[in-house]
Amino acid sequence: MLVTQLIRPVARAIDWIPLAVTGMLAVVMASVIEAGSPLGVGTAFTLLRMMGVMLGAAAGFAVIDEMTASTGAVPVSRRLRQWLRCGFGGLAAGLFWGIACAVAVARLPAGGELKVAGMAVEAAVCIAVGLLAASVAGRVHQGRAAALAGMGGLLAIVSVSLVLRGPYWPWLYPEEENWEIVHRGWLAVLPPLLAALSWAGRDLR
Repeated sequence: MLVTQLIRPVARAIDWIPLAVTGMLAVVMASVIEAGSPLGVGTAFTLLRMMGVMLGAAAGFAVIDEMTASTGAVPVSRRLRQWLRCGFGGLAAGLFWGIACAVAVARLPAGGELKVAGMAVEAAVCIAVGLLAASVAGRVHQGRAAALAGMGGLLAIVSVSLVLRGPYWPWLYPEEENWEIVHRGWLAVLPPLLAALSWAGRDLR
């Protein structure tokens, strides 16, 4: 099957360094911040939110497609290659975030609790936006310039969302009453993002 034949060459062609460095940083920070004492709930919450954005930016490097020479003799669509790249990047970023989250939860004081489900949705959206921004940029720029442009796009979106305020601010804190409503909104954003990723990865020919 063509997909299975492509898994290994696509995985080898991906620039894993940004994701690996960012992912390890997330795990290390979750492990060493406030070392020697329980990790404060507020600290863990802020750290995991920040790492969701950072891993989203790093995931964008996975969509850089420089394997034309290795697939030029095979009728492989750009969309298929991009979906594999996005899948690898998204899964790796999600895995690193999950490990950092598990470490943070294990270090919480007795009675401490994080709203992991809502935070995981936030991270998933950030990763999807990072992949989408890099995919769109990849239609204009080449190589790492596309990933850097995608990173800039993600950070611009996050910056604008941080400035916006109101009862349905995207970055509410768990104790605020609209937390559940806002995170239904986060979840609702995921399907359109995946549809946009499919559009961004379409063949130009």
